[in-house]
Amino acid sequence: MAAGRGGWRRAGYRFQRWIAPYVFIGPGFLFYMMVTFIPAIIGVYLSFTNYRIISPRYAFVGLANYAKMLDDPLFWTSMKNTFLYASGTIPGVVILSLVLALLVNSKLRGVVFFRTIYYMPVVTPISVAAVIWLWIYDYRGLLNGVLQLFGVGATNWLQTTATAMPSVIVMGIWLAVGTNMIIYLAALKGIPQTYYEAASMDGATPWQQFRYITLPLLSPTTLFVVITVTMGALRVYAEINIMTQGGPVDSTSVIVFYIFEKAFSSLQMGYAAAMSVGLFLVTMALTWINWRFLGRGVHYGG
Repeated sequence: MAAGRGGWRRAGYRFQRWIAPYVFIGPGFLFYMMVTFIPAIIGVYLSFTNYRIISPRYAFVGLANYAKMLDDPLFWTSMKNTFLYASGTIPGVVILSLVLALLVNSKLRGVVFFRTIYYMPVVTPISVAAVIWLWIYDYRGLLNGVLQLFGVGATNWLQTTATAMPSVIVMGIWLAVGTNMIIYLAALKGIPQTYYEAASMDGATPWQQFRYITLPLLSPTTLFVVITVTMGALRVYAEINIMTQGGPVDSTSVIVFYIFEKAFSSLQMGYAAAMSVGLFLVTMALTWINWRFLGRGVHYGG
């Protein structure tokens, strides 16, 4: 009997040690394979074909789609617009998220109310938010109404090439600030107060405490925020699709919007897949650059 119990005990130990982890991660891993990894592999394969959704027959065309991509002026226009959107969104989100996190981390009256207000864009569906901003940017909308009170003439914000992209960037910052503010706030809560108490006893000013204590200890969080916001900016689509449809004159046509147009409007799925692969490579390159250069200044000490 004792030997039998020992055998069952050893079997139970082996199950917990070697089998149970795979049982728990199995469903998530299978879901990831079905919705991410396998479709990605299929997409890479289709990028080497002339596949069209309406035609069951397609042929292997090698690098023809990639050559076409490099010679496509609209592809480069879309990439330029994507980088323009990212260059405005990334610093805006990082700086504003940090500032708001510092404000809501302070001991102010009604701080819970402000935390809720700042987080509201995160739980607002993008379609609803886009409609709200369409009303704000409308020729007879809120923004022009406020500006006219100060004697500034009305502007077609989303129909003018000079203002369409900045208008979308402002909305993108508004949408992303809430999530990253919470991330920064959690990081701020993790900084020991003893550091600030010791610095105060040494005569450090609030600015010196922020520069030499807060910023260095927030550097891992900043690196994470920069990388995730960069990836989100490169994949922007819904805001563009609802607010501008890539216009005016392709001034807001970002790469994901152009890929969608080629895939589901022009039905050039193979070419769209090639551009998707190109976007993936660009995203990986920028992520590596952020990790390589911004990571040098990351302080992991606690």
